[in-house]
Amino acid sequence: MTRDDRRAWDAAAVLAASNAWSWVPDGAPHVANDEYLVVAYPQHFLTPTSARVFGSERDAAALADEICAVARGWGRDRLWWRLSEFTQPQGLEPELMTRGAGVVDRMDVLALSLDEGLPDLAVPGDVSVRRVTDEQTVRDAITVGNDAFGGADPTDDQVASALLEVERGLDDDSSGRWVAYVDGRPAGTGGYTLAGDVCRLWGGGTHSSLRGRGAYRAVLDARLRAAKAAGATLGLTHGVVGTSSPILRRTGFTRYGEERTLVLDLAPS
Repeated sequence: MTRDDRRAWDAAAVLAASNAWSWVPDGAPHVANDEYLVVAYPQHFLTPTSARVFGSERDAAALADEICAVARGWGRDRLWWRLSEFTQPQGLEPELMTRGAGVVDRMDVLALSLDEGLPDLAVPGDVSVRRVTDEQTVRDAITVGNDAFGGADPTDDQVASALLEVERGLDDDSSGRWVAYVDGRPAGTGGYTLAGDVCRLWGGGTHSSLRGRGAYRAVLDARLRAAKAAGATLGLTHGVVGTSSPILRRTGFTRYGEERTLVLDLAPS
């Protein structure tokens, strides 16, 4: 891709890339169409049943009824929705609130152009970073993630599945995950996935006992360098409003909007 062929990352393009961000694990039940994606993730996920609305001109109540029916058809009794001020129909969020939904996460849509040089993240010299390539580094990444976000200890099958995902990305750098270590202990983790020339940065977190030591910045730096080398022109992420978003904005990321996660208990059909 030449410089002339690259997209201009204005606000509209960034928000479109954010709205297109979705992920379906191998074998996960899901329904996808032009209006929405509903996924039944494994039950150990923090948000095991997720709905992403890409855009619709239908009545909000009718759309919500249809999506809820999909989730109930899989035997799920709770549904997490990803919405923003740009979600269409605009009445969807108020409709969900009238049904008892509550906001459980607020995330800023953040992006950084990778066309020019990368920011200096001032990674401390006593922080080391390793790419996740084997069972031990998979377990280290999960250890940090569980402490940062919550979650039960993984089963051997879950570790094996995570390792398989890691190995797929090692061939072409289409995805990857890193762990930062402080004093020999796993302190930070984060991953990325390439979608064309967009680097989707996900899962960035720090172990609560090692915050303030530079682990978050170290993992971010490793991901940005790898993504740029693989051809990405934009780093895109969703930073939690009260925690990671301020850090990311200080490093050069620009805020383009907000996404909210609402959780809705589903009434029996």
